[in-house]
Amino acid sequence: MAGMGKGKSGRPRRAAPPPAAGDIGAQLRKAVAAHQAGRLDQARAAYEEILRSQPEQFDALHLLGVVALQRGEYQESVDLIARAIEVGPENAEAWSNRGTALLHLKRLEEALASYERAVALKPAFADAWSNRGNALLQLKRPADALASCDRALALKSDHAEAWSSRGKALRDLKRPQEALASFDRVFALRSAHP
Repeated sequence: MAGMGKGKSGRPRRAAPPPAAGDIGAQLRKAVAAHQAGRLDQARAAYEEILRSQPEQFDALHLLGVVALQRGEYQESVDLIARAIEVGPENAEAWSNRGTALLHLKRLEEALASYERAVALKPAFADAWSNRGNALLQLKRPADALASCDRALALKSDHAEAWSSRGKALRDLKRPQEALASFDRVFALRSAHP
């Protein structure tokens, strides 16, 4: 019979029941703590353990995809985050992270579409606006990239990546003085927050 084994007494024993929701929450907190501490192998193992009992657990799928992204496993990241999005399609962070993995794979139009979905879901999401600007730069659309970076900076004025992308967009638009001012802002922010 599936799910049964024999105990020491030789009598059948039942397989352990799946973890209760509270147990999953505790497992998830431990996994996230390992992830935030940079222990990616430990975080990956913990997320995978959660998914063995709950294969459609959104946070474990999404964050396992983020681990893959951080490890440079971009296609795996896209696949995992896509599974998470099937479970939770209204999560802007998942759409943005999927866009970043796609950007690394040079699937620029798909990356842009992911970022656009992220900002549609969460208009005040500065990181997604900045990432959208990066995608637009790679698509050789500097004016649109500049607008996206400006939107990110209106939301978060100390966003170093948005200032950097803004500088690149201005350079591409042949506005060197403004580009230099944006790059100076990046250096000021990064020296204040090494």
